[in-house]
Amino acid sequence: MSYEVSNQPLDGSIDPAIHMDIDRSFLDSCMYLLYFLYLFTWITQQLDYEAKHGAPAPLTDIQRKLLDKLQAALPPPTPILPEPELGDANWVGLLLEYRAARQRVPSNVPGGDFKEQPGPVVYGVQKWHCQVRIDEHSEPFPGPDGGLFPDGTLPSFARKKDAKKYAAKCAVEWLGENGYMPRLNVNSVKSPPVPEQPPTPQPSPARKKQKTVSSPPQNPQQSSPSPQSSEDPESLLPKGIASNFNSDEVSAIFEAERLCTRLGFPGLPRFKITESKMLGFFNGYPDLGALASKLPPGVGHVKDIYGRKAVREKIAEELLEPLNKLATPSVQADKQSRTDSLPVREVELQVPA
Repeated sequence: MSYEVSNQPLDGSIDPAIHMDIDRSFLDSCMYLLYFLYLFTWITQQLDYEAKHGAPAPLTDIQRKLLDKLQAALPPPTPILPEPELGDANWVGLLLEYRAARQRVPSNVPGGDFKEQPGPVVYGVQKWHCQVRIDEHSEPFPGPDGGLFPDGTLPSFARKKDAKKYAAKCAVEWLGENGYMPRLNVNSVKSPPVPEQPPTPQPSPARKKQKTVSSPPQNPQQSSPSPQSSEDPESLLPKGIASNFNSDEVSAIFEAERLCTRLGFPGLPRFKITESKMLGFFNGYPDLGALASKLPPGVGHVKDIYGRKAVREKIAEELLEPLNKLATPSVQADKQSRTDSLPVREVELQVPA
């Protein structure tokens, strides 16, 4: 048996060489444990305050911001179920068409009364619920008669538009099941049927190809689909103008670029994006060139935004108000110059004889 003589000094101090050999992960674990104890102690103090005073414990602005970031980074308390399948059918369009044919709904809510509400925040992304009410049923959709998860909770969607589609889908399926409208084959229906187009017999594959080439469409509106046919059929705005988060709304990026062009600075703003300390979060600011001298300093600087697309949209949103204020005088001046340039018609007074 052999023994190794320790080179640790007799005075109890630790040699630096030995100190470097300590497992780094052990030190990190100790540090995290210390953070946890600090946080646990603070939470206990907050709860004691609320129990003693019967009111929420006060929070500083810094504490509130840190808690918001912590909530965004933590997983949800209960697992979020995947979004239900929507299929290819234009559910909102089908419901609108059914309503227009029957006129059984008040004019202020054509197609149904859609109500949107915020859902859970999952890793910094706000999800959405949507329900629709129709005259034929007292309960909304999705609701007790269709569309809820097995545990009775409302499905949530990252896009408001998808939440609205799902609500319309649940209503249309219930109407079909209860005889109010024909049952639909969801695997084949992509948009409401066109009643003017007469049915044609099913051709063979070779004949179908020949007919497609030689036979012109009956009218320009029934021509072959454009290359953008894969986009959402309900989208009212073309890609590049619509927001990445709601295709019914104009993108803040598009609005900011339009205002910069009106002010004589085309090609702006340019976006500078850097990674935040938290995984998946980003910081950013706009490169405004010579236009920066006309705007408040620091405008458009954002921090800790989840996702690259979201940080660009957030920067543009911060720019809209000052850009609009800057563009308003130039728009009024253009209107005045056009008014001044109009020819003045001279009116001769008719003197009675």
